[in-house]
Amino acid sequence: MLLLLALEIFFIWSLLALVLIGLGSIFLSRFANNHSLLDAFWLGLAASAAFLEIWNLLLPINSWLALFVFFVGVFGLLANRSALLNRLRTAPPSSRWLFWPALAIVLFLALRSSGPCDYYDTGLYGASAVRWILTYPAVPGLANLHGRLGFNSSVFLFVAALQHGLWVGLALHLFGGLLMAAFCLALLPACARVAGSSPAPVDWFYSILAIPAIFWATRSKIVGTLTDEPAAIACLIAAAILFESLSHANEDAPRPPDPSRLLVATALFSLAVVFKLSTVVFALLAWCLALRQIWLTAPSPPKRNLHFAAAVLFPAAILVPWLARSIILSGYPFYPATLFGFPMDWKVPLSVARLYAVGVQSWGRLPDAPIADTRGWAWLGVWLHQALRNRVGFQVPVAISLVGLAVVFALLLRRQPRSAFPALWLLLPSLPAIVFWFLASPDMRFGQFAIWTVAATLGSWGIVSLTSQRPAARVRNRAAFAILLLLLFWCLVSFGWQQPYHVLLAVKALPPLPKPDLVLRRTRSGFPVYVPTQGNQCWDAPLPCTPYFDETLRLRKPPSFRWGFTSQFTAGDLQQSSSPVTP
Repeated sequence: MLLLLALEIFFIWSLLALVLIGLGSIFLSRFANNHSLLDAFWLGLAASAAFLEIWNLLLPINSWLALFVFFVGVFGLLANRSALLNRLRTAPPSSRWLFWPALAIVLFLALRSSGPCDYYDTGLYGASAVRWILTYPAVPGLANLHGRLGFNSSVFLFVAALQHGLWVGLALHLFGGLLMAAFCLALLPACARVAGSSPAPVDWFYSILAIPAIFWATRSKIVGTLTDEPAAIACLIAAAILFESLSHANEDAPRPPDPSRLLVATALFSLAVVFKLSTVVFALLAWCLALRQIWLTAPSPPKRNLHFAAAVLFPAAILVPWLARSIILSGYPFYPATLFGFPMDWKVPLSVARLYAVGVQSWGRLPDAPIADTRGWAWLGVWLHQALRNRVGFQVPVAISLVGLAVVFALLLRRQPRSAFPALWLLLPSLPAIVFWFLASPDMRFGQFAIWTVAATLGSWGIVSLTSQRPAARVRNRAAFAILLLLLFWCLVSFGWQQPYHVLLAVKALPPLPKPDLVLRRTRSGFPVYVPTQGNQCWDAPLPCTPYFDETLRLRKPPSFRWGFTSQFTAGDLQQSSSPVTP
């Protein structure tokens, strides 16, 4: 049964990938005749997010939208079939053997995606958010019912869109694994070139990113409404595209950069923001850097203006409806941050929104600790102790960064000739993003995109500087690759690797979501609300459900849920109801 379910997921992913490639090729074909299939996939994913956000402003995510996106993708495949087939035919013969390891990676991820959903946040609010999206358009003041329903991640829209058609019931098993598979396939050719000879700087960048990619694929949770890994993947793929463009600024570059790939990067930076708000500093600064590169690398003024306009319009099409949806859900465009709150009657009370923001910060500092224990800097010692034990989140990326810097400085002290490395511009968005992450909510999973971008940039700088020295450049290449393999092994053999596979092997059929015990309570206005009798997880409970009962909650236009909720709840009420500091 498990193998059959994995094969079903594999074939669904294949169909979804074709649809997204077709959708992305509609846009990319206007800028480049020879774009890669993966670039079309990523741009199609970003375009799908824009469709979903705009649709959900007015209508629930239903089968009509799924059919619309499907047929648009099929149209794109048919309209661009010659270019896409030519791209396959002109693939280098040396890379065709990669089909088999790529197939093995995707099948392995499909097998992992066949397991049960035990991702805590799915029960806390993810499954409820998807149920609301499937039932109603964006509901005004939904965050008044449960504050986390205002955490406006477009991942929930994708999961809801996949809850239609032949794969109803599989949506939670599809989205996270699909993105991880695409991420691994993007890294695979570069890793093969690094294992061979004469790799480019971007190949080393991708190979360093293979460490977190393989760790996530083998160790992280993959089923559920995950938001951290999808946001990190969008950032890292976009960063790699930007790294490649910056590397070509070197006068020794064998070919001029293609500015159309930077359009994919700008779309992915905006996609990362709508997946996870914590990426906003990195994405904004990197987007500005991408605009600069488009301005510098466009072959002619007309094309420069066209690419520049597209690099602004593509992200706007994703971000503007996302901001509108966030305002509808909570009254704040960047909830739980209280900046630029709108004077709507459904706006979450300011004290409650601030408490949720403090709760997120507190959780990032010391999970499960009382908020009072995470104020000031008393938490820093415990946090640092935990961070130093985190292999993939701290030990390995910090080691790669420090060794890369040490190699470069050693060469400088020895006055060795060294080529320019313009890709260091990528540190401009990465380092401020790490500062923002540390101050906002320094849990490792919230900052992995910036931490690994710094590691890949500095590590590539050190490796390229070392392996460009003659003689014995090939030996140094192989030594660097062997060290990366050892670091990957160090991450994979850490504690707890057996547990995900023990759970997976115990699966006999597709497991349903847990069913919590609920009690029906009524607010002062007589409005009935389901509340879990134990814990704070509603899972896929009937609407409306919340673990934080609010006696002041009322419907804006009874009896319909469609027009949303309003509340006079206070931070003190919320703290008495249940602590908001949860994973």
